[in-house]
Amino acid sequence: MFDPAISVRNVSKVYALYRKPIHRILEIFHPRGKKYHTPFCALDNVSFELNRGQALGIIGRNGSGKSSLLQLITGIQQPTAGTVQVKGRISALLELGAGFNPEFTGRENVYLNTAIQGFSEGDTDTRFQRIAEFADIGEFIDRPVKTYSSGMYIRLAFAAAVSMQPEILIVDEALSVGDIFFQQKCMTHMQKMMAGCTIVLVSHDSHSIVNLCDRVLLLENGRTIFDGDPVEGVAEYTKLLHDEHFSGGKKKEERPALSSTIASAPNLPEDFSQWIKVPREKRSGVEQVVIEYLSVTSDGKPVNMVQKGDLITIRLLVHATTALDELIFGYTVKDRIGNALFGENSLCLNSPVPHLEAGHSIVEYSFCWPEVYPYKYTITVGIGQGEAALGHVVQCWAHDIVSLTAITPNRSIHGMFNNVLESLTVRTVEHVHDR
Repeated sequence: MFDPAISVRNVSKVYALYRKPIHRILEIFHPRGKKYHTPFCALDNVSFELNRGQALGIIGRNGSGKSSLLQLITGIQQPTAGTVQVKGRISALLELGAGFNPEFTGRENVYLNTAIQGFSEGDTDTRFQRIAEFADIGEFIDRPVKTYSSGMYIRLAFAAAVSMQPEILIVDEALSVGDIFFQQKCMTHMQKMMAGCTIVLVSHDSHSIVNLCDRVLLLENGRTIFDGDPVEGVAEYTKLLHDEHFSGGKKKEERPALSSTIASAPNLPEDFSQWIKVPREKRSGVEQVVIEYLSVTSDGKPVNMVQKGDLITIRLLVHATTALDELIFGYTVKDRIGNALFGENSLCLNSPVPHLEAGHSIVEYSFCWPEVYPYKYTITVGIGQGEAALGHVVQCWAHDIVSLTAITPNRSIHGMFNNVLESLTVRTVEHVHDR
């Protein structure tokens, strides 16, 4: 029998915004019912149902209505219109440690937090050791919370929040807390909980959404614009971010050959408004030739998410002030803190790059995406001139223009890259002599 854990039907939430606090009073007592507020629609006719044991990711830009929706699900707020039905015990990680008393010790705050969730002192007694081990803050568990670092504070708050095995877990950006080791512990714990727990996860971390969720809800201006597969949902979300940042979408194109080519612009599509325009502040170099627009595709489609083996094709619309020879075209992929992880240029082709005429031209080249750690990466593209070994001239670099999210379905990455084993042997040893 179909029995959803969470049912949200035609829900809208409108807030009344007042310029001054006194306007609330004036509105209540005004003899003619004058309105002093401005209505703001945070959610507009949102509907979905989530079955027991499923994991739903909610994504969207800041201000799209994610937090408002979570507050309605947890009962903190009531909808202006529509209905919200929740069946099961909820544990919500909305603001970690929001109920902690800074004067109480960590131990006392754990008992207070679990009591608020409706558990007895005996229930907490049986779980406290597990909570303390998960938080891993040592003797600070018996010190006042006001003496904690921010990292210790959120570690204890997360451990307390997930300790009581809720039937429904609501998480708002809580998986990005603490250091990388604690984040890994949180991720592992969440994956274990998914077997018997219904999860609603709000996060800007595409990796968490793709790996933890069965389904994604994409919100924009309070409305649902996508409801379905996590990979497709994250791709749609990335398009929204690119459209916002670069003021343009992407264009569908046919899959190219694995090569580097230059073509005269009039022989290719004339409308480059759907490509990504390179802002002036993103460029550097002497700029006798300038990268004006670019597109990044895989299998003939705009690419936002990539995995091992994808053929990535870069097309550049460039403008040269004069005819040029000995040009070098290349790319660099960087991680989230700007480290260059890998890249290559046209010198590896061992063939001369065609002569570039003055005016506009299209440059096209491709590379195969390697198996890297699942995270967000940016692509920088560039044009040099001369022999690299002799010190080439930087004509134009377009820095960090495109963002890609790498995924590794059903496979672990043991570092930044996976380097496959070449061989494996096993030999039996009959006699071992200790030194």
